[in-house]
Amino acid sequence: MVTTAIIVITLAGVLALFLFGNWEERVVGGMVLALLVLVRVMEPFQIGTWRAGIAALEVVFLIAILWLTCVRDRWWLTALTGFQLISVLTHVVPLLASGRHFVWTAVTIRLEVWLLICITFFAGAWEAWAARRFAREGGFHAQDKHRSRLVDLDAVQRP
Repeated sequence: MVTTAIIVITLAGVLALFLFGNWEERVVGGMVLALLVLVRVMEPFQIGTWRAGIAALEVVFLIAILWLTCVRDRWWLTALTGFQLISVLTHVVPLLASGRHFVWTAVTIRLEVWLLICITFFAGAWEAWAARRFAREGGFHAQDKHRSRLVDLDAVQRP
């Protein structure tokens, strides 16, 4: 039941990224869809209680969105990267804990962090929509690289 709800929320967030996002939102949406499939493929790769395959997959996703965060000026990508870093760090818990008691704690934290990640999908879709609307209305926006070169910043700052 919980897994189904999380998948539905994830797919709704990805759909919002595809419908309202720019290329960077769509890239993240594509990566998330790939994650949904690859998680099933990587699940069998375990070392004791440590899910090495899933951990590797999450690290690759973190590196990809970290790169995207550095390339694009999107605040939602920064939040997404932070939440993903928390998720990656939870994979260290089984390596540090001697018993299985903390394994479920890490899994629970990952599920909760994934819901935060899904919220950032909706925030990203909204940000892309708002940036387009702001640009349409003639506003100055730092993400609009071509427009920012043409706008006289002194004229914008004068009363």
